[in-house]
Amino acid sequence: MTLYRASITMVFGLLLSAYLHPAWLLAAAAIGCAVPMILAIPDSLRRYIILYVFTSILAGLYFTGYEILHQSELKPYAEQERSIWVRGTIDSAVIRDGDVARFYLDVQEWTFSGKNWNKIDRTERLAIRIKLDQEEEAKKAEAWRRGSAWSGHVRLSVPSGARNPYAFDYSRYLYWQGVQVIGEASYRTVQVEASNGMWAQFQNWQDDAASRVESLFDDPEVAGYMKSLLLGVGDDVNPELAEMYADLGLSHVLAISGLHVTLVSSMFMWTLERTGLGRRWALTATVSMLIGYVFIVGASASAVRSGLMGGVGLACQVLGKRLDGKDVWAGTLIVMLLANPYQLWHIGFQLSFAVTLGLIIFVPFSQHIFIRIPMWIRTLVAVTIAAQAVSFPFLVYHFHQFSALSWLVNLIVTPILSMVVLPLGYIALVVGMIHPFLASWPVLLSTHLLQWLHEPLFALNQMEMPFSHWPHPDWWWLLLYAGLLFVLPILWQMGYHRQRDAIVCLALYIGLLVLARQPFSGDQEVRITFLDVGQGDSIVVEISNQKVYLIDAGGTIRFPVRESWREKRDPFEVGKDIVLPFLRARGIETIDRVVLTHGDLDHIGGMAALVPRFSFGEVLVNGDTPEGKEREVLQQFHQKGIPILTGRPGQSWSDAPGVDWRWIQPGQPSEASGNEASIVLQLTAYGKSVLFTGDIERDGERRVVQYGLPEVDVLKVAHHGSDTSSTDALLASLRPKTAVISVGANNRYGHPSAEVLQRLKKTGSKVYRTDRHGAVTLIITPNGMAWKTQGSNT
Repeated sequence: MTLYRASITMVFGLLLSAYLHPAWLLAAAAIGCAVPMILAIPDSLRRYIILYVFTSILAGLYFTGYEILHQSELKPYAEQERSIWVRGTIDSAVIRDGDVARFYLDVQEWTFSGKNWNKIDRTERLAIRIKLDQEEEAKKAEAWRRGSAWSGHVRLSVPSGARNPYAFDYSRYLYWQGVQVIGEASYRTVQVEASNGMWAQFQNWQDDAASRVESLFDDPEVAGYMKSLLLGVGDDVNPELAEMYADLGLSHVLAISGLHVTLVSSMFMWTLERTGLGRRWALTATVSMLIGYVFIVGASASAVRSGLMGGVGLACQVLGKRLDGKDVWAGTLIVMLLANPYQLWHIGFQLSFAVTLGLIIFVPFSQHIFIRIPMWIRTLVAVTIAAQAVSFPFLVYHFHQFSALSWLVNLIVTPILSMVVLPLGYIALVVGMIHPFLASWPVLLSTHLLQWLHEPLFALNQMEMPFSHWPHPDWWWLLLYAGLLFVLPILWQMGYHRQRDAIVCLALYIGLLVLARQPFSGDQEVRITFLDVGQGDSIVVEISNQKVYLIDAGGTIRFPVRESWREKRDPFEVGKDIVLPFLRARGIETIDRVVLTHGDLDHIGGMAALVPRFSFGEVLVNGDTPEGKEREVLQQFHQKGIPILTGRPGQSWSDAPGVDWRWIQPGQPSEASGNEASIVLQLTAYGKSVLFTGDIERDGERRVVQYGLPEVDVLKVAHHGSDTSSTDALLASLRPKTAVISVGANNRYGHPSAEVLQRLKKTGSKVYRTDRHGAVTLIITPNGMAWKTQGSNT
């Protein structure tokens, strides 16, 4: 068994162990060994199969043991939200964002009282959040270093999972970071003893280099960008710039990768050899330098992978040996997974190893095709195509984004950034240590080049390109895609590289891209998702892959920041952080109708983040004179030339056979204002009726009753379950079978009120609440209705 095959088998074993019960794992081992013995398989092949099965089971058992050793001792107290005193060691860089500092803590001891400390058998990792009350506290927290002894009084809790479909799952993310418990502390209870250890020293060197970058580059935006590009310090990258890079598929440029390692090691080698040092000694010194470089840039998964592979490559030159690139890749993978198998679920780890393997396998083919084109052009195109093709499934699975422009942008922009801007930055950093004047030309050139590049990139990103949002892929599609990439090099080696073979492969690949769009899903289906946006409303209605409605978009109440140091770099916003990711995960790029039920911030505030990112058909409003945030949002729609319309009671329209809408209220001119003027719509789909009520209260509900609606199957409860809504008269008239309440957990208004819940119970309605169930999804088909809640199906 080669090292490469062993690594693939190891990954397979880890995955089996993570998702199968140990009993099933042993059953799989028994079946894997028994089948070759029963079937008429040659002895040599039989031995290989048994060896692969045995290796995968060993990997699975290793993962199981790792899980057992990393069980949480503090989790029972976290589930009770107890407060304890802890002592431990800071195990990450301390990230200060506004008035909050975050880091990971390796806990060695804990106690309830501050006395009689209990030792933990194995250090347990906690995610710590520190609330800062003064700017002086923020400055002191920034000075904390990895390896420092830390103690404090911490309120424990268990991290929450995803509240909406396909949303970022904080609980799973922390689990794969080795964290099952989170803690929150006040700075006043904290004691820190500075560390002079290795990690602290490397972080000091990184901070010194980052300060030097800030002093060399006058433009704060360019300085933040260069700190990420050169040192892996991404905290100061402009959020809009980072988002643009993510949208265009350029985020990999800002991650420390093999390119950085190659460039730094080559520059270091060149310098040593020019001083007269022998090549063998120069290679040895460069290997040592790479170790320090990886630690200085933060030792991310991609940096460690690049450093290990680069170091092995240099060591082979010292020893005069030659290793296959796949074996170097496999050895690095095995070492890193043995150190921490949880890394297999880190997106940075996945992308780094997958793309590197893709380059190793596919780029050599460029030497045998289009031989009349210069080699450097062929290699550049091959690198771009291989990296894009391999990263595609990871990007659409984790981020549901892949721009059609990404191929072209990476082909043109990545070489400029990596071959010109990156070397200029390192040159400026090195010569700036001698005297800042020596760095003026590299700084000037790189600054102007970045400005020249970013302006058209921002313009490109503003274009509404089709096929930029991709629906969450199914498991079978991922297997088919991986299978095609696996089979291609085998077919090439078997001689299938004629023109017609290439056409067939290209057709298969395009077919997979078409299937990734899921063109056949949702036929004759109305899917209504009541998103959990906290204390607010946002409802997405998808009709048979033909129409998309967005009824409100939630909103975030933000109070003015009293002091500038408290301002967060990228504050949480419902539209940007909840509604937008969901729409992307559904592959939605065009919203046919936006319904702004009324002007309250918790209904329309999130819309401002969505307007620049989607194309729209029209906007429905209640006809009131817009004020404040609503006026700003409508102005955004107006600037894009989107029609802004209103309706009248009784107006109806159809989106598909059996799917009809009816405008219930308000009338024009409206006799109401505020909540009472909320748009009320009735959707009838395949014989089932749903009533969307906005925030209407008693008077609005009285008008709905007077309209004479028949009984409804589903009622979106008005005004988050306030006792001023959901009156006895309305419920007696509609007699809803199911009610959905969009409400924030532990909200300050006490919604939903006990009176409303009691009225719904009297009516016999089944109640779904976003504060308890997370997002609630209703699927209506000609065969009936089905409900799903986040984390469970009903």
